[in-house]
Amino acid sequence: MDLSKRTKSVSGVAALYVLGVLVLRYAGSGTSWWVALSAGAVVTPLALWMGWLRSRLREQAAEFGRRRTLPWPEERRRR
Repeated sequence: MDLSKRTKSVSGVAALYVLGVLVLRYAGSGTSWWVALSAGAVVTPLALWMGWLRSRLREQAAEFGRRRTLPWPEERRRR
């Protein structure tokens, strides 16, 4: 089944929200449903932002590694 990118994104966000709410509710701390639902609304965008930030930093590090022309300090000591 081929889903559009938007449909995949929305279903991923919904699954992350539901999982976060269930973990918060049943983690053993006795959190009520209203608190778990509210915290899930805060945790979901935060988790998505952290995932985006991680991929962005990895892409930038890979780009920096490709553009680097000088040898690394460890390689200079070996010569």
